[in-house]
Amino acid sequence: MLRHIILINNMNLKTPQRKERICFKGAVQINRNSFFVYEDEVGKTFLKNGGDKKLEKSVVKKMIENNPCISRLLKRYKIRPSIDTKTLNELTGGHMNDTCNIAMGVYSILSDKIKKQVDKDSLKEASMLHDLGKILIPSKILNKPKKLNFKERRIMNIHSTLGYELLKKQNINPETLSLIKYHHQNLKHSGYPALSMNDTSSDVGVQIISIADKYSALREARVYRRALTRIESLLILYREVREGKILPEVFNALVKYAEKYDN
Repeated sequence: MLRHIILINNMNLKTPQRKERICFKGAVQINRNSFFVYEDEVGKTFLKNGGDKKLEKSVVKKMIENNPCISRLLKRYKIRPSIDTKTLNELTGGHMNDTCNIAMGVYSILSDKIKKQVDKDSLKEASMLHDLGKILIPSKILNKPKKLNFKERRIMNIHSTLGYELLKKQNINPETLSLIKYHHQNLKHSGYPALSMNDTSSDVGVQIISIADKYSALREARVYRRALTRIESLLILYREVREGKILPEVFNALVKYAEKYDN
């Protein structure tokens, strides 16, 4: 559960009338469903699970205004600033929530020795927010029905950094932010964005989110391919184990989770 949320019973599920000073606080999961957490100008917390375009655009716009790094990043990659709330709603109700369920399932199966290397609360929140940066990636790239070219791939690859920058000034804890930023990294540190070879602080947490993210994506139908079967998806991920990118223990936990819950 989020550290900055004390009692879930005190949350208001309705959006207040005034939206000018609403700020984003993070994410929470209730009964395996993910919700965004917001706070109004008087400090009252409320939840939304997508669908309020006006609220979402207002809050994301404020995030961008509060962090000049985002505008500079968009300018560097020649991305026209726009907020795709449709993509956000699809991710919230589907992929990001599914990734969270898989990540927590994998975590629950791991040995206590490995679990001690991961902050469970940070892992849970990061897995719900890992793809938030895609709200700023052009939809023509996100939904392209064929393989991305080099330029498009470079733009797609900054979504994790964009997510990190969007949340950096929202009082999200540093471990959650790190997991969001590096959820496309691996044990060999050959993923993105670049990570020092000496930085191993979140390797296990990163692997859990990464493998959950990939497994969820492989099991979904995309505009450029059909949904893969459980076995097909696991075989693809097993290659990363053989390449030394994922701990065998993390992969084995995913296999056990998939056998039990993804039949």
